[in-house]
Amino acid sequence: MAPYARRRGGFTLLEVLVVAAIVATLAAIAYPVYERYALRAHRSDATGSLLQAWSALERCFAEELDYRACADRVPARSRRGYYELTLEPERDAFQLIATPAAGSRQEADAQCQRLTLNHRGERGSEPAEAAACWGG
Repeated sequence: MAPYARRRGGFTLLEVLVVAAIVATLAAIAYPVYERYALRAHRSDATGSLLQAWSALERCFAEELDYRACADRVPARSRRGYYELTLEPERDAFQLIATPAAGSRQEADAQCQRLTLNHRGERGSEPAEAAACWGG
């Protein structure tokens, strides 16, 4: 056998390119799936924060008998910071609103741009139905 005919260890350029193409294809499929999953998972930041604020407002109302006196019980942002929280209080009613915080990845969540919770515990969302955004 001639010395130039011997195969040396390692990979050919063609083999490396084929593997790179396979990895790129898998990444192109997996990344959008991951992004959708992450958006859904981060909605729990909004729902959990809304429920926590709702509970704090109910405790405050038991003492003050006026939800307007309880506005300081609602934080400006959700626990992990993906959502901004807003309170619309009245004397005997309120609505809590969670919207994606500016600059957060949740701005890309076109399905659930506004999650709401009122004094009766009624859940809402826009533009999708509440069941889709609240996980029920």
